[in-house]
Amino acid sequence: MEEISNPLYLIIIIAAILPFVAAGLIWLFGCHGIDRIKHPEEWKTAGSSGERIVYNTLITKFKIPEQQILRNVYIPTNTGKTSEIDLLVISKKGLFVFECKNYGGNIYGDANRQNWIQYIGNKKIYFYNPLLQNKSHAKHLEEFLVKDKIEVPIIPLVTTISRGKWKIKNLAPTDYVLGINCHFKNIYENLPDSKEMAKHFRTILAKLSPLSRPNEKTKRRHIEQIKK
Repeated sequence: MEEISNPLYLIIIIAAILPFVAAGLIWLFGCHGIDRIKHPEEWKTAGSSGERIVYNTLITKFKIPEQQILRNVYIPTNTGKTSEIDLLVISKKGLFVFECKNYGGNIYGDANRQNWIQYIGNKKIYFYNPLLQNKSHAKHLEEFLVKDKIEVPIIPLVTTISRGKWKIKNLAPTDYVLGINCHFKNIYENLPDSKEMAKHFRTILAKLSPLSRPNEKTKRRHIEQIKK
C-alpha cells in the first residue's frame, strides 16, 4: 500500500478540501464576513444587518465618506415626537433618505395602497407601505431643516437588500425602490450638484450628526410612540 505522503494522495486531499476553502474565502471576503467578525453587534437582527449592508456598500462601492453617512437618525417633528430615518447620506447632490427593508419571502405591494403583504410559506404578514413611510421621514426632515431656512434636495429611497421576491405595481417615476425599478448608481450620477447643498453642507452635517444613534432613552421613547 502506498504511503499517505505519496504526491497523488496529497493532490486528492487538496482537491477535496479546496471547494470548502474557496467557500470560506467567498463568505469571508465577499459577503461582509470581515465586518461580521469586527462588528457582531451590527448583525444580530435582519433589520440591523440590512442597514449595515447598505452602509458598507455606500462606502466601498460608491466611495462616500463615512462621516457623511448617518444611521438611525431621530428627527424631531413639529408634534414633539421623533421620526427615525434608517440611513441618511449627506452629499453634494442632496440628502438621500434610505428606508431599509431586509425582508425574505414573497412581497406584494401597490405604491398607492397603505399596506403591503409578505408571504413566508403559508404565513401572511401585512406591513406599512415603505414608500409612504419614507416619504413621511423625508417630510419631517424637510420641516426640521426649513426652520433654519435650509431648503435642499431630499431624495427618499427604499432598498430591498436583495432578499425576497418583490412584486410592486403602480410605481411613479420618483418612487425609488432600489433593485426593483432603479439603482442608486443611476440616480446618484444623474443628479446635478446642488448649490444649496454647497452653501449649507457643513451646517447640515453639524445639525444632523448629533441626532444619529442617540441614547437609549430617546430610542425607548420613539418605540413607545410607535406602539401608541
